[in-house]
Amino acid sequence: MSLTLMTLICIVSFMRLGNKNIWGEFIFNFDVLFVCIYLLWMILESKVSKNEMKKGNKTHDFGTCEIYAIGQALTILSALWFNSIWDKPNFLHLTGFSLFLTGLFYRLWAVKTLGKYYSHIVREVDEHIIIKNGPYQQIRHPAYAGMIIANIGIVIYFFNLLTFSVFFLILFPAIILRIYIEEKTLFRIDGYAEFAKTRKRILPLIW
Repeated sequence: MSLTLMTLICIVSFMRLGNKNIWGEFIFNFDVLFVCIYLLWMILESKVSKNEMKKGNKTHDFGTCEIYAIGQALTILSALWFNSIWDKPNFLHLTGFSLFLTGLFYRLWAVKTLGKYYSHIVREVDEHIIIKNGPYQQIRHPAYAGMIIANIGIVIYFFNLLTFSVFFLILFPAIILRIYIEEKTLFRIDGYAEFAKTRKRILPLIW
């Protein structure tokens, strides 16, 4: 699925360059940079997928993994395919790009901190320990928080109503639902209940 999505992103991006280029007066097309970083992110995430089968027994996630993946794919593809309401470069491009990078690096930091315990699929891993350092000092699900922030950046940078709707009606609810399902497994780990009492899920002091 990752390879298919990357191929589609490349095709749609190439078509966008010819039809929706608002960076003509600039030396560099920042849409290209955005897409290149996104593809690099996908390559890094795909390395995790290759090792999924080595990480314990899969638990029932009620199809949220597929909905999550579809929501992520539709968010970026709709952003690239449909016309943005921005008809010229403005400060919201910088805002969106900055949020995208912030979310991306925050997510990758969380994935690296979690190490062998990180998985795209909800799994029960033997001898699982609670990770409390890095971004896990502030919240319980920084990888999901990073995903949300990065995609909000995409929505702002390429803003159109369909991308906005896909994110808030498909991807965001899928992430929230996955957190609830994932925590059914996590709360069976010794010490996780105590860990959860001291940290919110994805938004400090709120939820």
